[in-house]
Amino acid sequence: MNNCKCFAVRIGICGVVLIVLLRIAIGWHFFYEGIHKFDPAADFSAKGFLGIAKGPAAQLYYDFLPDIDGTKRLEIADAKDSKGKEIKTFIVYENAWNDYYQRFVKRNKLDENQKKEAEAVFNHYLDSLRGGAADIGSDVEGFKASLKRYDEMKKAQPNGAEYEQVRRWDAMMKYRGEAGAWLKMLDGMGDGLQSDLAKIVSPQLQGDKGRIITKPEKAMVPNPIIPRQMDLLDLSVMCGLSAIGFCMIIGFCNRLACLGGAAFLVNVIMTTFPVPGVHPPLPSAVGNFLFVSKDAVELIAMIFLAAVPAGRWGGLDYFLWNFGGKKIAARFGLGEE
Repeated sequence: MNNCKCFAVRIGICGVVLIVLLRIAIGWHFFYEGIHKFDPAADFSAKGFLGIAKGPAAQLYYDFLPDIDGTKRLEIADAKDSKGKEIKTFIVYENAWNDYYQRFVKRNKLDENQKKEAEAVFNHYLDSLRGGAADIGSDVEGFKASLKRYDEMKKAQPNGAEYEQVRRWDAMMKYRGEAGAWLKMLDGMGDGLQSDLAKIVSPQLQGDKGRIITKPEKAMVPNPIIPRQMDLLDLSVMCGLSAIGFCMIIGFCNRLACLGGAAFLVNVIMTTFPVPGVHPPLPSAVGNFLFVSKDAVELIAMIFLAAVPAGRWGGLDYFLWNFGGKKIAARFGLGEE
């Protein structure tokens, strides 16, 4: 018996054509999904996809998102103002602002008048940040205490009843909404600080924003190119989908591309989790599923395309196989398909 030859089957020309068409169609789906997300108008973020994960693996996907409930960024700490008076502040934001301000002054080599103007702008926003901590500090602390009780209750009282799932999901969305409103305000203040500082260097730079990054949002691997963890995750999804689709279309390393696509679809299925009784149900506009969703069908197709030499049929894998791949396979005793 010669290795894998006992499993060999013959496929007619029509079958080969249909398999190639299937490969190209799924490849185009992945490719377009990937490149469309590069469009700024699409406003893509994996946060929306991962943040609404449900099912038994939901928490695993939430952990991919930096500070999803905002508790780290909303940390309130004691500080002292320029006169030595005890005050409250959002310490994570104050540290991020101060770090950005120091780098801004050093990078732009400001003259004395510009330094005084920049310092006045920074102190103005810093006073506003500290004033905000004083105004809503008690509300934020109450929010954190309530969220902590909610998390403890979930761990202590696992309950799969539908009414309990609905109650807990609504509570989670409520907490995220509360935190999101405060974080949006603080991020907006940071953008205003950045814009007003940039205007000092040049009026044309007014409106510059998005460069102040708090510590919880920073990439796990520090780098100057993509400093924000969420941006790194988004770029990985966009590039991954585009690369998988492109490789499938041209039939280049098709098996690896199909396996990568299958791994992505497994994650999609685990986050959407089309199982009866799991809240929230998929919207009817997406379709009606019972265990087998459209993603599951595409997953099966991807595994099938990885199992057959679809890349060699009307693809660049034909050349890879005949100019080196066949010899490598024979050396490892894999036989010829």
